[in-house]
Amino acid sequence: MEQNNVNGHSRFREPYFNNEFNAKVQRLMDAWHVPGLAIGLIQGSSTSFKAYGLAQLPDIAVTPETVFFTASTTKAFTAASVSLLVDNADLRSSLNHCPSNLSWQTTLSSILGDEFALDDDAITARITLEDALSNQTGLPDHKFSFKPKSASVRDVVRSLRHLPRAAQPRTRYLYSSYMFSTVSHAMETMTSMSLGDFMKRNLWQPLGMTHTYWTPAEAMEARAWGTVLARGYAWSEANKSFVEEPVPDFPAVSGAGAIISNVVDYAKWLQCMMTQSPPISPAAHATLTTPRISFSAPGNNPFPAPHSYALGWFIDHYRGQRIVWHSGGWTGFGTTAMYLPDHQWGLVMMGNTRGSSHCVQTILFMGMLDDLLGTPDDERIDWNVKLQERLSQRRSDIARSAQLLYPSLPCPTCSPPHPYQAYAGDYIHPGYGNLVLECRGDSLFASRLAQEIPMVIRMVHVCKEFWLATLMTLNEDPRDHLVIRASFKRGAGNEVTQVGLDLEPALNGNMIWFSRKVI
Repeated sequence: MEQNNVNGHSRFREPYFNNEFNAKVQRLMDAWHVPGLAIGLIQGSSTSFKAYGLAQLPDIAVTPETVFFTASTTKAFTAASVSLLVDNADLRSSLNHCPSNLSWQTTLSSILGDEFALDDDAITARITLEDALSNQTGLPDHKFSFKPKSASVRDVVRSLRHLPRAAQPRTRYLYSSYMFSTVSHAMETMTSMSLGDFMKRNLWQPLGMTHTYWTPAEAMEARAWGTVLARGYAWSEANKSFVEEPVPDFPAVSGAGAIISNVVDYAKWLQCMMTQSPPISPAAHATLTTPRISFSAPGNNPFPAPHSYALGWFIDHYRGQRIVWHSGGWTGFGTTAMYLPDHQWGLVMMGNTRGSSHCVQTILFMGMLDDLLGTPDDERIDWNVKLQERLSQRRSDIARSAQLLYPSLPCPTCSPPHPYQAYAGDYIHPGYGNLVLECRGDSLFASRLAQEIPMVIRMVHVCKEFWLATLMTLNEDPRDHLVIRASFKRGAGNEVTQVGLDLEPALNGNMIWFSRKVI
């Protein structure tokens, strides 16, 4: 289905959504196993939309109005929400719990009190709203500690004191969804309403975003008015078929990734940002997109280093042009939103798989950027080939995990110091929660299927107390299961007292240690 809405003359003439482009999209979706994709393109005052494939198997098609979980693209809305309070003294004065002198330098502890604490009191007292929204608090993502759906935003914030930092504040870019959830808790404390309600009243309604929701329940209620909520899927290579993913319903993500929306509404949001329009003030527009911290690690960023992070936005440059953008990935979903302010050109894409949707989106948007910027054919990168090569290399590295993680061992064929059953038991970490190890033959297993990233952990012995742990994420291709180092510690009586897992790469090999529960 295609829509066009042209509100004025546009200087853009790229032939998108024609038969050739549509065939390219379908080929990529087939190759990367993406059931459905929606695209919104903003060219000056013109917007156009196109939808491909299926929102729900076996026969419900994606349309531009289909809503998707947009995950971390929520972060820009959270930062914008803070800007509305910072810029509006009258709004602040109407709120009983909002500091009258609120600014980007206001500390989180001054708003949340004892609710917010990191692992060092002196560091806690320094962390500002700006630090939290620009990923420079020193706290890494700790994504494998993400909580079950029973956890509240308050629960998450109170758990941060138990998560080790990887750097001093303002010295290193460390992506942290937890800090955006903390800001959302601060916003809710100041406004006495959910952040979703605040966004709806102060951002979505003024922008005419009529199909944007904060919770799965709200999106499902909207089905009575014709709203279709896409289902998330994973591809099973073994069965050559799609597997439906669980609906992501974790209230604690809040300001880090809660929004559910469609490409039509996101086009309105991107036009607001591109044109620096209300309800965000001109000063706030400049503030939100001013880089705060730079970094070189590529991650999944296709643009040349160095990269920067502003407040809820990545800032990159490609062929001399400034790009303001963010991606969002969650169980069964992937979204990309971007705009080029100097070209008044924007793009949003939403798909219903995790990981592979972003691959298709990257291939498409890099090609569209090359078209826009006039990249010569001999200077263009075939991103389909490049991403396939990256995938193959990653899978090759995973297959060689034992050699890469333990390149030299004194006794690679020895037995563990204790019988396998001696390692079984209940362990706990105050930030990561419970880890119940069960012995099955010559492996130990721990089920963490209730966590936001659902998985089963399998541990196998390598040498002495050196182990390998495979993180078998639900519905993930086994070739993509991350393999990490693991170990055990023993007490004075030689009993097993702790299990350590290398769950946070930013800690440079320092493990997360779960202590055995004392019965």
